[in-house]
Amino acid sequence: MWLTIYYIFSYIVFAYTMMLIVAYLVLVFMSRQAQKQMDVNLPDDETIKYLLKGSPLTPAVSIIAPAFNEEVTIIDNIQSLMQIDYPDYEIIIVNDASTDRTLELLVENFKLVEVPYDIAMRVQSKPIKRVLKSTDPRYSKLVVVDKEHGGRKADASNAGINVCSNKYFVCTDVDCVIEPMALYRMMWFVVNSHTPMIGVGATMLMSNGCIVENGKVVEAHVPNSPIPMFQQLEYLRSFLISKLGWSRINALPNISGGFGLFDTDVAVKSGGYDPVSMAEDVDMLLRMVTYMKNNNLEFRLALVPKVCCWTEGPNNLRQLARQRIRWGRGLFEIVSNHRKLFFNPHYGPIGALTLPFVFVFEFLAPILELTGFLFMIWLSVTGGVNWSAAIMIFGMIYVFSIFISSFVLFFDYSTKAVSWKSTKWSYLKLVIATIVEPFIYHPIITYCSNVGYWRFLLNTTAIWTPMQRRGFQKKKEK
Repeated sequence: MWLTIYYIFSYIVFAYTMMLIVAYLVLVFMSRQAQKQMDVNLPDDETIKYLLKGSPLTPAVSIIAPAFNEEVTIIDNIQSLMQIDYPDYEIIIVNDASTDRTLELLVENFKLVEVPYDIAMRVQSKPIKRVLKSTDPRYSKLVVVDKEHGGRKADASNAGINVCSNKYFVCTDVDCVIEPMALYRMMWFVVNSHTPMIGVGATMLMSNGCIVENGKVVEAHVPNSPIPMFQQLEYLRSFLISKLGWSRINALPNISGGFGLFDTDVAVKSGGYDPVSMAEDVDMLLRMVTYMKNNNLEFRLALVPKVCCWTEGPNNLRQLARQRIRWGRGLFEIVSNHRKLFFNPHYGPIGALTLPFVFVFEFLAPILELTGFLFMIWLSVTGGVNWSAAIMIFGMIYVFSIFISSFVLFFDYSTKAVSWKSTKWSYLKLVIATIVEPFIYHPIITYCSNVGYWRFLLNTTAIWTPMQRRGFQKKKEK
């Protein structure tokens, strides 16, 4: 009987591996086609700026950045937001009842005072206690919302939506460093779409190791530490292959909560962010898609292939595990809460293609990998391993993972998506990460995903633990 189970499992693994390879090859092809299309339709930054800055029709944008205990980086973060080059935008910092000096530093550095403010509670959030604005004209774009603690980023984001008054809003993390041209790049997709654009994502990378001066990344470096380095490679694959590929067929499954632009009206009608969700960015986008499809409304989703945002990621294994366990739990939550969309062509290519891909190759993968690992241990003990078959399957997966990562590095190099300071050294580090990632980083992610799944099934209390910030690296004075 065990021999039969072994053969059945072996065939399942082989078939799954072949489907995975084919699916990612198609995704690589779609991402390349999307890039070719943008090479034709997406002008350079200076042209975009010239056309949008001089037009009275360029929409205003509200930038919403929740903050909870961010005293280490909050001033640098707002300076970064102030550096954004765009004709009409406001910055809404939502202080989610920080227990450190976050609010105190904001008041001191930006000369804030409480002002009367009309607030329409359009989406659910904890009560807003007060709204503050600066008495200094240099900070006229800045609005600070002080609210009761909601415990999640989603609740603070909703408070920002309730305060914003513009047609579009950008939700970001307060630790992010935004490229000055980011809003121009994103808004180009909005104003040039014949179909209403309800969401635009942007390529994000790790700021760990980068040199930041006056709120701007002046030198882009690949992190030296292993954990952030692996994540940098992972981010490149996620944005330049997966998300860019899906955007080619209007099937983008996720606009990152770290930096994404949304149609305010559609977001409000969809209920805003779910205040208790562990995957609030995916959840809201899928509800926006559901709203549009259920009302027979056409829409578009897009991704900017150039880097628009830099985010500080986990620097050590403990922080990484917390983040990825939360992400694993959030993915199970999405599969459970939005199951009616999966494999459902009524919801367009997202329901018919993207979500089935997510379910089969992202949600099930950690379960199959853990099961296969435990099964291999049992077979090794009992002497039942067909080593030639096992080595062949592992080798096939390993070579393919090298191919995917190598492709995205070539893609990045050829398109200049990132202007690395030390180009050769940066790519050398990423190549090394590519070679060792399947043996070190990937097993950690698989383990964390399974822990997240298990916690969702056990319905344990979910706690959102803010990541401890190190702050930005400054340029050394000569």
